[in-house]
Amino acid sequence: MTDMRELWNSLNKESEFNFISHLQNGQEWDKAEFHLTGIRFVDRMADRIVEYGTLEPSRASVLEIGCGVGRFLKPLACRFRLACGVDISEEMLKSAATQCSCLPNIVLQLTDGRTLNNLIDNSFDYCVSAGVFQHITDFEAIASYMREALRVLKPDGLFLLQFEGNRKEEQGQGQTGAKITAAKLDAALAGAEFQILEVSADPTDAVRNIVLVLRKTPGQAPVDTFKTYPMTKRRWMEGVYDDIKTKTQMHERQAAPPLTMTFYDA
Repeated sequence: MTDMRELWNSLNKESEFNFISHLQNGQEWDKAEFHLTGIRFVDRMADRIVEYGTLEPSRASVLEIGCGVGRFLKPLACRFRLACGVDISEEMLKSAATQCSCLPNIVLQLTDGRTLNNLIDNSFDYCVSAGVFQHITDFEAIASYMREALRVLKPDGLFLLQFEGNRKEEQGQGQTGAKITAAKLDAALAGAEFQILEVSADPTDAVRNIVLVLRKTPGQAPVDTFKTYPMTKRRWMEGVYDDIKTKTQMHERQAAPPLTMTFYDA
């Protein structure tokens, strides 16, 4: 995963924030608006955590896979007792340390891009990952991270992840991640002990983001498959960027015709 580390290190050095929700030409992120988008996405995560979780966040620990510069980690730390962020990029972790320096309950760690080898089994109450898997070019690395998330979660812990369900190529390139399908997830997680709690997409979202929520259930294999679990309509993108004056490429993507969802491709 050396190439991926070099890519994200170089992007961060080029601009600390502007590659996140890539900006239209000539734009610079307003830092307050950047922080606000993070809060809004964490609000959507919190809706699921409150609905499905068994432990109140202020008493719980959360792990974020792919924390980047801390856009989500900072508001997560305002809700949770402990927030740990891991990332493949040393440069992005340096930015995260600066952005989150006002909060004492944040831990940052470097990963190898596919495992959580520095973290012990059954150590976190919650795990989240958003805006990350859609950039990982090798599906096997995505699958490895998912298995690792289930490993480090405590029994009954929740794993919430989001990715773009519109990819057409099995192998990704650059910042465009590999295709993730229900069938590939079923095969990759065969033998893992979890239950599917949610497979959802925002009906207003032209990009076709998919949100999954899984519960770790030791000794109990999945009752459902990703291929057969019913997809629900639930807010994710709606309202995040509507009033953001910093013009991002996400504004353009949401205004374009909806992409084709490939999540249920064979």
